Amino acid sequence: MPKLRNSTIKKHLNNLTKEELEAEVLNLAKKYPIIQEHYFSVLFPDQVEVLSKYKKIIEKEFGYRKGEILRYPIIKKAIKDFSNVSNNKEQIAEIMVFTVECGVDFTLSFGDIGQKFYHTIASIYEQALKHIVDNQLEEKFVDRCNKLMQRSLNIGWGFGFDMIDLYSVYLGHMDEEDLE
Repeated sequence: MPKLRNSTIKKHLNNLTKEELEAEVLNLAKKYPIIQEHYFSVLFPDQVEVLSKYKKIIEKEFGYRKGEILRYPIIKKAIKDFSNVSNNKEQIAEIMVFTVECGVDFTLSFGDIGQKFYHTIASIYEQALKHIVDNQLEEKFVDRCNKLMQRSLNIGWGFGFDMIDLYSVYLGHMDEEDLE
């Protein structure tokens, strides 16, 4: 199917009356739950219901199931989907930091995992740190990010070193006093 251009969609929407446009949006929201989540997040930005749903998806992936492997695409998709439905910058940072906390807890509970695992978690940590700095959320997240770095010091595959480097690049400018 060819990609629909924004100009084509705009032309269609401009031909609709206000009532038809409202009906169109309501129909889309009814048909696609992700659109309902988006509007919920826009209308109630401080509510955590949508955030909680996506955190549960991530938490479930880190739940130990004998013989099963972590499904990284599901973890990444949960973060991406939440970031697409929410405009709340703090909650977007929260879901990323939460994911890294789950990853660090997982490896500390079950031992050495593997290079792909550590690369994935470090990548999410970097995304979180960048988002935190870009949105000036350092004060709200510096303690948790520092604890993640500290807790991962003895984890293998160079993960601890990666976490130190990433923390230093993004939050290393924070004074020692700010970390206590």
